[in-house]
Amino acid sequence: MATGRESTPSGDLSRHVSGDDVRFLDLALDLATQGRGRVHPNPLVGAVLVHDGAIVGQGAHLGPGLPHAEVVALRQAGPAARGAALYCTLEPCAHHGRTPPCADAIIAAGVTRVVVAMEDPNPVVDGRGLARLAAAGLEVVVATGEPRRRARELNRAYLKAIGCGLPWVTYKAAVSLDGKVAARGGDARWLSGEESRALVHLWRSQVDAVLIGGGTLRHDDPLLTVRAVSGRDPVRVVVTRHGDLPLDAQLFRTARTAPVLVLAERLDAEREAALAARGVTVRRFDGGLAGALTTLVERGLFDVLCEGGPGLFAGLLDAALVDRLALFVTPRLLGAGAPDLLALPAPTRVADGMTLDDVAWRMVGRDLLLEGRPQRRPTPAEKPGDPDGGPVGRLPLVEEAG
Repeated sequence: MATGRESTPSGDLSRHVSGDDVRFLDLALDLATQGRGRVHPNPLVGAVLVHDGAIVGQGAHLGPGLPHAEVVALRQAGPAARGAALYCTLEPCAHHGRTPPCADAIIAAGVTRVVVAMEDPNPVVDGRGLARLAAAGLEVVVATGEPRRRARELNRAYLKAIGCGLPWVTYKAAVSLDGKVAARGGDARWLSGEESRALVHLWRSQVDAVLIGGGTLRHDDPLLTVRAVSGRDPVRVVVTRHGDLPLDAQLFRTARTAPVLVLAERLDAEREAALAARGVTVRRFDGGLAGALTTLVERGLFDVLCEGGPGLFAGLLDAALVDRLALFVTPRLLGAGAPDLLALPAPTRVADGMTLDDVAWRMVGRDLLLEGRPQRRPTPAEKPGDPDGGPVGRLPLVEEAG
């Protein structure tokens, strides 16, 4: 692995791994999902300890300040960790955050081999964990191929935030068969079926924040909490240009029980004080929607579900800020005059329309769910072929999960 740092081990540690290695890394990746929706701003991490072919310890990181996955596995293994191999979804940390360095704990436990699915690009780690393990005489392997792909997909939001300072944005909407998001009078409840709405509540429980615009707040007065499934509420975010928001909205009435963040370009002092009195956090931003999203990352909110209306969708899409589109197509027709999904000018040629990559279709109850990644053209500020997209930059985080 070459990172340009003197502290990294010499040579390239990346290599294809054995079938058993892949099996144990797959288990670690499955374990890591236990932290989904609970660990931000940390990454999802799982670890498995194997001695003579038998699993002697395993664990996942479940939240900031809680033991890292490697430490959970080491504690479970006890003396059996000596001479064992550790399989981890991410490079172990080598710095003091809220918890001590995992690399030191691994060395002290007598582990002799460490296989990781990928390096940690966080500037406070960035090869130092692997370097410390290799310097202590441990065999260190960084996987390639499918384990690495799975690890990157698992922590796509973390990687994007670290790489370019922007969150991973999923835009969710429900549309009729003729592409309408509401009836002509504005009524949209309910376009999607019960099963689809339950799935959206599950997504809310797994992301860091749910985002809407001021227009959706004024028109729909949504609550945006998790109700159809068990799970914790995300941070509920409203982005607005002028801050003319109804103070009696459900979001503001419930701000002391579920967090609410208002991002405003302009906001008078009286309205800001009234929101603060209700327990709402208010932050100003500049730089358009990209500036608003950067503010979310600065607050440790990396994985964002956007449930805003056509205007916000158009702005995000036009600025190439949507990473994933999740569209519930419902078996209903609403006709001419009803509002469309996309509030952008139509191209003159079909070939100029935006298409989706990585497309997947599946039935959710009576609805058809389309998921895909909007195609986008890289800007001069981006790395050629950068899979995470966005301007290139590095965001140091104080706490990470090893």
